[in-house]
Amino acid sequence: MDAEFTKKLLATFCDEAEEHLSGMVDILLVLEKSGAGADPALVERIYRTTHSLKGASRAVSQKEIESICQNLENVFSRMKNGTYIPDADAYDIFHKAVKVIHAILNGERPDVSPSDIVAGIRIIAKKDMGVSYGTTDSSLPVQSFSSNPLPPFAVKDPESGGVRVGAFAARTSNSPSEPPVVQAAGIVGMPVHDGGTVRIASHKLDRLIAGSDDLLTTRLFITHRLRELEEMMTRFTLWRWNQAQISSDVHSIREKAFGSAKTDLPEDVVLPLQRLVEFFDYDREFGNFLRHDLAEHIRSTERDRSALEASTSEISDLIHDAVLQPVSSILAPFPGLVREYSRNTGKQVELIMEGDEIEVDRRILDALKDPLMHLIYNSIDHGVEYPDIRVSRNKIPCGHVKIKVFTLSGGKVGIEVSDDGNGIDGRIIRQAAVRAGVITAREESLLTDAEAIWLIFRSGLSTSPIITEISGRGLGLAIVEDSVTRLGGYVTISSDVGKGTSITMRVPARLVTFRGVVVRSGSQVYVLPMQQVRQVLRMRRDAIVYTDGRPSIRFDNEMIGVLQLSDLLGIPHPRSILETEKQISLVIIAYGAGQVACRVDEVIRVQEIVVRPLGGQLRRVKRIAGAAVLGDGTLALVLDPPELIQESLRPCGPSIPITYAEKAACRILVVEDSVTSRAFLQILLERDGYQVSTAIDGLQAFAMLKENEPDMVVSDVDMPRMNGFVLTEKIRADNRLSHLPVVLVTSLDSAEDQRHGIAVGADAYIVKSTFEKNHLLAVIRDLIRMRHRPGPGNPGDT
Repeated sequence: MDAEFTKKLLATFCDEAEEHLSGMVDILLVLEKSGAGADPALVERIYRTTHSLKGASRAVSQKEIESICQNLENVFSRMKNGTYIPDADAYDIFHKAVKVIHAILNGERPDVSPSDIVAGIRIIAKKDMGVSYGTTDSSLPVQSFSSNPLPPFAVKDPESGGVRVGAFAARTSNSPSEPPVVQAAGIVGMPVHDGGTVRIASHKLDRLIAGSDDLLTTRLFITHRLRELEEMMTRFTLWRWNQAQISSDVHSIREKAFGSAKTDLPEDVVLPLQRLVEFFDYDREFGNFLRHDLAEHIRSTERDRSALEASTSEISDLIHDAVLQPVSSILAPFPGLVREYSRNTGKQVELIMEGDEIEVDRRILDALKDPLMHLIYNSIDHGVEYPDIRVSRNKIPCGHVKIKVFTLSGGKVGIEVSDDGNGIDGRIIRQAAVRAGVITAREESLLTDAEAIWLIFRSGLSTSPIITEISGRGLGLAIVEDSVTRLGGYVTISSDVGKGTSITMRVPARLVTFRGVVVRSGSQVYVLPMQQVRQVLRMRRDAIVYTDGRPSIRFDNEMIGVLQLSDLLGIPHPRSILETEKQISLVIIAYGAGQVACRVDEVIRVQEIVVRPLGGQLRRVKRIAGAAVLGDGTLALVLDPPELIQESLRPCGPSIPITYAEKAACRILVVEDSVTSRAFLQILLERDGYQVSTAIDGLQAFAMLKENEPDMVVSDVDMPRMNGFVLTEKIRADNRLSHLPVVLVTSLDSAEDQRHGIAVGADAYIVKSTFEKNHLLAVIRDLIRMRHRPGPGNPGDT
């Protein structure tokens, strides 16, 4: 009982702590913007929030969190008294403290130990600062509650009406000297009781949704039963028609056997004939009653089905409304992430949020969180320029990244991520696509700049001159399109070189009833989601033509490949594309720029279904998204169109894995002054199949390069005699060696060092503090593949 109580208490504490931490991040961002002109009420608020979190952590014996909060409280107390104003480095420590508490709550290992954070905060608390915020008093009244549905402590943009948060000073009023306008939404952590709101665990909502889906399944069963009754009525009507055909014969028998036109028949024949005629009369009356009862039963079933549909639809809508959340619920951590990431890159970036009060299904928001983060990182990395470059282009030093949420017709919502940075240069995109093998040189010459922009959504394409842990792998925007397409939405993009880029995701506001095309291939029934079904066709077999040896059809003035659905699934099928049947059934599925026409044996119908997961044991099964029970009780597999399309394009894909023999022919020079690190890299690369030679510093490495040219150089930066930066510069300056890929693996993680790595010509820059073996090996494979790919512009090609 005690253990169960403790478990519930900890769960309650985690929920409360998350609210506290979210509010603290918002306040810290506003305080940092405001500098010496910060609102004393905000300082009072964060002081009280930290105090509340400290007390709650003490109640559940979270000593580490309590210690961090105690020391933060000491600093905030000095800020209240006007004896200390934090600088940017102090705010870094505050945000790191929040991240450490987050990690402790989630049972994760924090990047910085709690003891180090406490030590850093204590150093801050001992600093002297004679500048005051102004007259403050610990008993200052807290600002009143606001009915404005903005997140707590967000700064209202007077021009757009949106919410403005960021890492650097921003305009918050017409007068630069005025303090920011703060919309208070109540004391952080104190529940606002409106008399009509209760907190419910997300897993309970998920169970409610599953229950409403079960009601839908029941409704589908009843609909199928009604269809069966109607088919029975049709057969019964046919039986009645056949009975009517013999009614005249029955009447003739009656008259001639024992009626007015009676003829001489043997007595042993008359009696059976009389019984037969009487049975026909009874059968006719019974049929009439049965027909009446069956028709009434169908009408009653239809009424029951309509009533059930109305009630289940209402219940389902209410339950799905319960999982609607404002978009701000997933955007809450973004300001802190943008602040941290922009400071790490040496850029000044301000995040603006508008329309984030619009509500969207929680499951859709969860699916969009990573794509949104990819778009924001992409805007910072590739869009927003460094401050000195922006000034040279007559822009303000601080760049802007804006998230705008807006409603669309048809129950959809748009989420736009835009920046005022470089924009997308189609020429650079085309060149990068050719280098990465995404398109050929001939295809590049046919593309316009407007068409080339869409290549950024292709996996493996990146215009970044350097590969880091977050960017440069060419995966981010491919993930964005994949996630949005799977939700039944689509992505649009617009860009103006030198002015900025805007990427908009259009997705459903809620997960509505799933509709699918039910098909049969062989003996198995499958369901294809309607979101990816472009067209269902029934056409002559001779309409199939062969392009490059593959069957294709012409549809809407474009050639689309044709494949048997069972072949895409890897299931043997007795029938082939060369069959002599005159008509074939095709379902064209489309995803992004890819599409394929799947040949099936029968297109059964389009209907609503409830998709069930396959379970943990089968979660890795490819090309299958789940299963569904149809109205007649048949179990159908729900297919995954994106994976089907990828499978259809696989033989023609540009990405070909490097074989072990090819790796053995590749020679890599590892340059590292640390014996341990040098041995580690050598063993790692040799186990992956490469030939490895080593050097202890840049001077020895350059001498070795003059004697024997490898296929790649993997180097540390901070080394005696000649560091990695100088080595890279010398390699790029040498006409014979300038084409060599250079990967810098170093502990130097500052923005200046990374920019220096780009400037001297490194192809990849990997920080040791976040080093992952698989990541390094993937980078090396990509660079070697690009170096040995035939084509213009690769000096190393043979």
